[in-house]
Parts: sequence; structure tokens; C-alpha cells
Amino acid sequence: MVKFPKLLGNRSPNRKMNKSNATSIRLLQWNILADGLGEDGFLATEFSPIFESADAESKSYAANDFMKMVREAKLADTASGMTSKFSKLKGEEKKLKKMKTSAEGYLELKESVAKLKEETNKSELVKLKNKFRNSPQLEKVDREILDWSKRFDRIKQIVLQADPDVITFQEIDHVQQFLVDKDFSAKYTCMVDSSKTYKPPNYTENKGNDDLSPDKYFQHILNSRAAFAPKSYSNAYLFRSKRDGKASDIDDDGCAIFWKKEILKPVELGFLRVPSDTEKSEAVLALTLQHLETDMTLNVITTHLPSGDEPKKELERLAVLNNPSARWTARRICFDDTSWKEVPYENNADFVGITSYVKYFAQRKDTQTIFALDANSRPSFPPIKAASSSSETNVWGTILRDTGLESIWVQSSYLKITGEPIYSQKPFVVSVNKMRGPSSNQPSKIGEHQLELIDHVFTNGTKSKIVTSVALNNKELVPTAPLLYKSKEGEAELNLYPSSNMPSDHLPVVVNISLLLRDIHTPC
Repeated sequence: MVKFPKLLGNRSPNRKMNKSNATSIRLLQWNILADGLGEDGFLATEFSPIFESADAESKSYAANDFMKMVREAKLADTASGMTSKFSKLKGEEKKLKKMKTSAEGYLELKESVAKLKEETNKSELVKLKNKFRNSPQLEKVDREILDWSKRFDRIKQIVLQADPDVITFQEIDHVQQFLVDKDFSAKYTCMVDSSKTYKPPNYTENKGNDDLSPDKYFQHILNSRAAFAPKSYSNAYLFRSKRDGKASDIDDDGCAIFWKKEILKPVELGFLRVPSDTEKSEAVLALTLQHLETDMTLNVITTHLPSGDEPKKELERLAVLNNPSARWTARRICFDDTSWKEVPYENNADFVGITSYVKYFAQRKDTQTIFALDANSRPSFPPIKAASSSSETNVWGTILRDTGLESIWVQSSYLKITGEPIYSQKPFVVSVNKMRGPSSNQPSKIGEHQLELIDHVFTNGTKSKIVTSVALNNKELVPTAPLLYKSKEGEAELNLYPSSNMPSDHLPVVVNISLLLRDIHTPC
């Protein structure tokens, strides 16, 4: 039975940890929207009215009328089966790309793809896309909101003002930029060995020689000495390569952990590799930090689960949380007072998924654990029967059940343990509020309003208190997760992210977690 702590009071202005029986860690959890994935027609209505084109006689629409058009086009395509055709087209295009032209069935599949393209061109969303193809206001979104240089400056500003002790990022494809930035690097690092310099992976025409080829992936990420778990051969790398050519800082996106150098030091860095039957690799990232004043150790784990709102996508997520039939491998390096060395996990720990890896840290004696992630799954996702489960479940329930950790959303009284909202008047408790508009290259995603809570933090800390905003220059308040809405229509769809105020399609989660100080524990 999960016990619910009372709400933590306001954090003291003095944020230095001490040697009392309890202390507080401020965590910032944030999917920052990779540079390589950012320019995909994300819709913003702050530049209103919205014109069809720059032509002097072009028709214009108020923001709420424009959103109504997008919503109605989406509903029409769903009712006509057009959205299903988009999904089918995407799947068949992937198959065709992998097939050799001489393979059996190639011509038939090519013909099927051509037919589906012809059919989907009749989509109401595609018609809307064509109608607003040259809209100055939608082009302005790409130029003034989604441009990475603007987003990086804004992300950095928000993080520095939030002043977290630990940062967990997803979709970061500019690790090098954060590490060399004068202001950011003065306080934070993700390098466990300060003598090392981070370099993006080297990809060649011969994939066998690539730094992140399947047989080299583990050794490369361990040797990098960075608390960064990249997704090899990622779309973020591919899209940036096409846009930026051979720029030296092009990197894969992945998960990273940064920490405040003045108060914390790393003592263990580990990775759990997610099983894959393709050339692509990714891993769960685990970092153990020691507080320099108290010697308390803290385990921080982060990951990014597969996206998608269909039941089959929830099954994919459940399969990486717990899948005893797959081959899981984990490796780590530890600091022994003089250098970093690879040390096997105790008793040859047998991990069968992400939750077993998290549980391993949560059950360590004399340490505290934080598990922060973009789960791509809302707490209310309909339960489904997974292959490794005897009953129906979802991501939210599986993490709570298998790790023994508690959710900060429950501890801070936003959700019940069932995932239901506490405040029935505003049932939409959210960390994302986004929609792709007519300029997106993914027609099936145009008009899909994602208003949900998919960013999560779980802990065995005793209490947690959400920081509800970040003040910039004592004038501007930047919202943090969660925001609460009555419905998807109205206020929510007129305040979509990214925006000039919020540089990602996810809101940052900023939380003070109360931890119990315990005896010194040496992880390795």
C-alpha cells in the first residue's frame, strides 16, 4: 500500500543542503525538443490574425477560427478513414525503403504506396496544408519560435533561473553546446571525468566503423565519460545533417543528466541498453551522485519511452519496462578515489527491463532514488494486457507497481494514485499542450491536439513540492508543469507550445524533493 506524504512546505530561500535528518534536492526534468526534430510545423496562434498568404487580398482568420478549421479537418479525416490511410502509408513507405528493388513484392508495394499517396492527397488536412502553405504567420513560427539559436538561449535562461541541483534532459542533441556555454558550464556539467572533452559520434559510409554501431555503442558511451545516453542513427542527427551539412557539432539526441558542480560529485555512471534487432541503439541512463558536504548518495535515472497514442504503442512502452524474454545488458563505471573503472553490477544483476533496473537502485541501502522520464504515456491511458503481465496495466501503473517509488504528482496532490485528477473542475493535468499545423511534413499529425501529462518523476523521497513557475528578470513568469485545463477547446488550444515564451513542446517539471539523510553508501 502506497502511503501519501503530506504536502511539503515552501522551500527555504537558503538552498544549501545540510546535515540534518532531511534535506531537499531541486530537480528539473525537461524534454527540450531536439534541434533536429523542432522544425516540423508546430502550431502557435500568438501571431494572429493568420493569413492564407502574403497576398494583399489574402483571407485572414482569428486564432480561434483557425483552430476550429484545423479541428474540423482532423475530425473529417478521422471519420472518413483518412488518418488510418496515413498510418498505413507511413508503414509501407518504411518497408519500401528497406527493400531491394529486385526483391519479391517490391513492385507491388511501390504501386500500393503510390496509390495511398494519391488517396491521402484528398485529405482535408492536406487541403488545409496547401491552403496555408505560404502563410506569413505560420512561417514566422518557424523563424521566431522554432529556430534553435533562440530556443537554446531561452532554455538556458529558464534553467539557470530555476536553479536546480540536478537536471534530467530528453531529446538533447546539443550536449557539446551546453558544455562549452560560459554561463551554463559555470554551474553545471554532465562529464563525470573533467579531464575529458565531449565529442559527438563519428559516422562514416562504412557503418561497421561508426562510433555508435551496435558492437561499439556501449564502449563509446562509457569511454565518453558523459552522463549522456544517445539514440544512435537518430532522426535528429539525420535531419540536422540534411539541414546543416557537415557541421562539427551535429549529434544524436538522447537523455542526459547535469548536476551542480559546487555541491555534487559523480561516483557511478551506468547504462541499461534497450534490446533492438536493428542497427539503432539506445540506453537508460543512471547516475549516482554524492553530496560534497553530507556524503549522502543519490541515484538519478532517466529515459525516454516510445511515442504514440495507439494501444500498440502502449504495448511497446510496456515491453521496454518489463520484458523477461529479451536480452538486456547493463554496464557501469565507478570512481575509486583515483580513476574511473568499469565494475560489473553486484551479483551479476539480472535485469529484465527498465523497471527492474530502477528497482535495483531504489532498493539500495542508504541511498535515495529519483526516476525522471518522458514516458509518452498519460496516467489515465486505458489499461492493456501486455505479454509479460498477468493482468491489464499501463505505463503509470507498471512503474508504481514494479519500482516501489511514488509519483511526485501524487505526493504533491495533483493526482490520485489511480492517475485520476484531484481537481475534477479542471480534469486536464498536463505537461504538454501541442499541435502540428498545416506546415507540418507529417499530415497525419496535423490537428492532433496533445494535451496530457506524459512527463513524470518517481522517487522514494519522503515529500515533493512543485515549483509552479520560474521568474525571469523579476518581470516574466514562465509556467512549469503541470498546467490545469477544463477542456481541450478554448484556452488550451489558444496557448499551444512551443511559443516565444516556452521553447519546447514540453513544459519543464521543477520539483523540490525532500530526502532523508542516511549513512554513507559506497555504490561500487
